[in-house]
Amino acid sequence: MLDLTKPFLEKGETLVCLGDSLTEGENSYVKFLQEALPENTVINAGRGGDKTPFALTRFERDVFDRKPDALSIMLGANDAAVGRGCWADEPMVSAEAYRCNLVWMAHLCHLKGIKKISIATPFGLEGKAYLAHGERVHEYNMAARDAADEMKTYTVPLDALFASLRKGAPLAVLVVTRDGTHPLAQFHKDIAEAMLKAWNLKK
Repeated sequence: MLDLTKPFLEKGETLVCLGDSLTEGENSYVKFLQEALPENTVINAGRGGDKTPFALTRFERDVFDRKPDALSIMLGANDAAVGRGCWADEPMVSAEAYRCNLVWMAHLCHLKGIKKISIATPFGLEGKAYLAHGERVHEYNMAARDAADEMKTYTVPLDALFASLRKGAPLAVLVVTRDGTHPLAQFHKDIAEAMLKAWNLKK
């Protein structure tokens, strides 16, 4: 069983960061992770608009083919949004389906011998995105925690980070994102630091 009190990574190990548009891009939190972990290889496996059902279909190519020692999963924002707004024509991904998909990801990793897995909880919306969708991620936060508990993975509580950085500001006001969903540069850095702390890698 994985000892969650030990560092998530050892020197020389490879980490794949699986996610959506919050992960994708050369200036996301993945960049800050690589800067903080110069003796490790950190691979960005983000894809804009991704949801857990789609992420499972690219697991072989984007995770296993890269032969990582560890996997970080940061998905859920889009799972909570499908079936609503601009994605109203897509089937909804319920919080329970989201939890099951995360469990399957961890299980598939175990079958491939990848024992080091981290699951980040999705964070909320602010600004116009919040006004359009409201509070829609709380049950997905709980589902991510349940999946992490069931599969004995590391947990990164990004919902708690989001709340602490906003310091009680009205959700209709932009504080840590540029458009209500995508983090500002400092928030990306804060996400990386939260991950390092949860992984027992922050000095």
